Amino acid sequence: MEQTACALCGADKTTLLFEGRDEWYKLPGTFPTVRCRECGLIYLNPRPGKNEINQYYPPEYTPYFVAIEDEPSWWTRFNRRYALRKRLKAISTRIPKRGRVLDVGCATGTFLAALKEDGWQTYGVELNKQAAEYARSRHQLNVFTGELTEAQFSDSQFDLIIFWDVLEHVHKPRKTLQEAARITKPGGYLFLVLPNPESWEARLFGQYWAGWDTPRHLYIYSKNTMHRFLAETGWQMTEMFCITGRIWLFNLSLEHWLQNNWRHTRTRKIIMSIARSLPMRILSLPYFMLAERLKKGSVMAIVAQRSRE
Repeated sequence: MEQTACALCGADKTTLLFEGRDEWYKLPGTFPTVRCRECGLIYLNPRPGKNEINQYYPPEYTPYFVAIEDEPSWWTRFNRRYALRKRLKAISTRIPKRGRVLDVGCATGTFLAALKEDGWQTYGVELNKQAAEYARSRHQLNVFTGELTEAQFSDSQFDLIIFWDVLEHVHKPRKTLQEAARITKPGGYLFLVLPNPESWEARLFGQYWAGWDTPRHLYIYSKNTMHRFLAETGWQMTEMFCITGRIWLFNLSLEHWLQNNWRHTRTRKIIMSIARSLPMRILSLPYFMLAERLKKGSVMAIVAQRSRE
C-alpha cells in the first residue's frame, strides 16, 4: 500500500468518506476512500501500488469478455450486441468523421473490433497481457501491451482517444491525460466514460454503490474535478452526459447493499430475482431515462477536444 497526495491540486488534506472493501470479488483488505478538502477530488489513500494492484484483477474480471460470437447464450449475445450498438452510436453522433482511434484499456478488443468494422483505423493499449494477446489473436487488432505512457506513439497521431471505464483505474491520471493530448491531433477528440459520484444511485447506496469498485477504482471524478484536470492537460471539455449502466449497475449496487445489510440468504435471492426480471426492467425504464436526462445516472460520458494551440 502506498500513500499519495491529491493528483489534481497536490494537497494532502482529506476527509475520510468510508472504509471500503472489494464488494465484487471479495478479495481481502480495507481501503479508505477520501475527498480532498482543497479541490474535492475523491481517491483511495492509501492505495495498492503498481506492484500490488494486479492481484485485484482476477481472470474472471468482467471486462475480459470473450468475443460476442463465442458466447454460448443467445441472450448474452443479444445483450452484448445491444450494448455495443449503444457505444458506437455514442461515438458516431459526436465525432464528425472517422480516422485514427486509440482505445486505451481495450481489454479483449470487442469494442475496438466494432470500431474497426465501423470504418475507424484502430489501435489499442492494454495492460493485461492475456487480454491484449486475445485482442490480437482473436480480432487481429493492433494492440500494445503496457501503459499508454510506455507505447511511444508519435505526436498528433490520433483523431480520437477513448478511455471507456479506464481513467479511474490509472495511478497517474495527469501524466496520462498529458500523453493523450500529445498524441492527439489539434482539434482531435477525447471520449471518457467514468462513474458519476453525483448520481442518484451513489447517494442511495452510499459506500455500496457499484461505481466505487474498490480497490480497482483509484480515483472517482466529478464533472468539476474532471473539467479542471482536462483544462490543465491541454483539453477543453465540450459535453457531459449520462450513458449506459441503467438497471445492471443498479442491481449490482443493490446486491452489494443486501449482502452487507440483510442476513437472510433466501430473501436476498428472492429480491435479486425480482430485481433482475424482465417486468422490473420494463417498469424501471422511466426512472433510468429521467436520471440520464438530468445527468444523475451512475455512468457519465465526457467529450473533450484537443486545444488547437
